[in-house]
Amino acid sequence: MKRTLAPTTAQANTLFFVTVLLTLLGSSVFASRLGMGTNLWINEFVFILLPPLLLAKLQGWPLEGVYKLRGTSVKNCLLSILAGVSLWLTASYVTQITRLFLDKAFGGLILDEAVQSLESTPYQIYLFLMGTVILAPICEEIFFRGFVQAAYERYSPRYGYIITGILFGSYHALNGISDVVPATILGVAMGYLAHRTGSLAPAMLFHAAANMTSMFSGFLGIFHSNQMAGWMHLAAPAALVLTVFLLRRVQGEPATDESEPQSREALGGILFLVLAVLLFAVVGVLEILLRLGRLTSW
Repeated sequence: MKRTLAPTTAQANTLFFVTVLLTLLGSSVFASRLGMGTNLWINEFVFILLPPLLLAKLQGWPLEGVYKLRGTSVKNCLLSILAGVSLWLTASYVTQITRLFLDKAFGGLILDEAVQSLESTPYQIYLFLMGTVILAPICEEIFFRGFVQAAYERYSPRYGYIITGILFGSYHALNGISDVVPATILGVAMGYLAHRTGSLAPAMLFHAAANMTSMFSGFLGIFHSNQMAGWMHLAAPAALVLTVFLLRRVQGEPATDESEPQSREALGGILFLVLAVLLFAVVGVLEILLRLGRLTSW
């Protein structure tokens, strides 16, 4: 294996495709047999966290510098938590709008009863909650904002975090079509935090705050009805404005020149990027067929 000083887009796109494929195949095997909580931990530890750490070990990359595993100010951390809660409201609004449209256009989505029963056991609920609030923010931020974003910032120093946010959102097609755009919105915000501060800590805290807010909303039954609450039409854009206000007050690293064309590298691994897109397309088609009643289980 050829050594590089930092992740390349070829490495990022290849590993992204492999991670998507393994997550899809692994979930189809483990979710219904072991439960959604156990499946989540396998996905996060084995398919998301382990590959970039192994690659860093093989390449000799310092995690602190390459993957931004270093601290930041308390102010940045607090602003990130508040921004995560705020932007979650906007993302949830988009999710609900998308879900209502899909339900109306193609019919409702009914999960397999075996999966639902396993997910509702106390042990699986505990694993799922801990995995969503603690494990996922750590593992996914190391993979996306650490590894993938480090690669794409070499390809596009100014917009690498936006491209990474799109890949992050696309990955959530595995959870359902309605999660793609909301996850992209959150992903871009987390990428901005990592880009702005040079640390994964704010992105991890933002991620954890958004996921925890989602868990509380689930317990309270918010956004789980077949109708959109009228107040959400005003609250969602207001939350977006508040998030921008909070993010703009995050303290960044000393400014650097991001316009030098010499700092950019060629986009590599395009084939694997195309293959990942095809996988997402297949997953989307399967969901539509399931909604239309052409398939009997998810």
